[in-house]
Amino acid sequence: MVRYANPGIAREMPTANLNSGQPYQRPVKPSDVNALIQRWDPAYLSPIEVSFRDGSYNVINGQHRIEAMRKMNGGADVIVPCLIYTGLSYEQEAELYFKLDQSKGRLRLSHATKALLESGTDAEVLEIKRLVESAGFVWVLDKKSGDAYEILSTRAIINAYRLLGGAAFSRLLVLLDSTWHGASISLRASMLSGMALFLKTYETELDDRTFIKRLSAVDPEEIIRRGKMDFSTNKAALRFARVILEKYNTQQRGGRKLPYRFKG
Repeated sequence: MVRYANPGIAREMPTANLNSGQPYQRPVKPSDVNALIQRWDPAYLSPIEVSFRDGSYNVINGQHRIEAMRKMNGGADVIVPCLIYTGLSYEQEAELYFKLDQSKGRLRLSHATKALLESGTDAEVLEIKRLVESAGFVWVLDKKSGDAYEILSTRAIINAYRLLGGAAFSRLLVLLDSTWHGASISLRASMLSGMALFLKTYETELDDRTFIKRLSAVDPEEIIRRGKMDFSTNKAALRFARVILEKYNTQQRGGRKLPYRFKG
């Protein structure tokens, strides 16, 4: 019997004994596997990082390399060099995965955020997820289903939370829900960034019921289209916030209008 200890012990193992596809990992993409094969050089093959947990050898980092080696071997399993850790919890595995891939610059923001969520180490992303789900939305960081209430933009939702803070961020989600009822087009990055800037600018002046009444008659597609046609500024959030302000002020005759307060 071999006793494993951190920071990891080197050992060769058959890929048949390695479990891959942990929830914190980015999905294996065939295009990435093929690109890896094209530039393959066995002299630079680094060990597969593996966690021995609950009697299983779980791949933390290296699933694309494993798939590339299998494909080059006609789909059959191969023997690979591994660096095996023990004593890691699932959350610690997720944190290690995030740190390893972050250091190599491989992770998209959505995949990095999912790894942080699985690790439970980042208070900010945990709070964003809690608020999103409390408002009835789903923060999708990997596979989307196309259903309503799915928020796909990672950067826009994080930036909205940082701009507004927790209470106003929750208010933003309520407005999105009550106005457009979770329609996917209303949750695009351009809409989220524009709505966040609009709410930040008019946080104390805006009447939520008036906003819902006026903007619910506006197709988010029109807001996006009009925002894209604004070439007066390179600030994307400002372009869409301006359209939202215009629609708020012109959608109904009479009534109180909001003054222009954007910087820019």
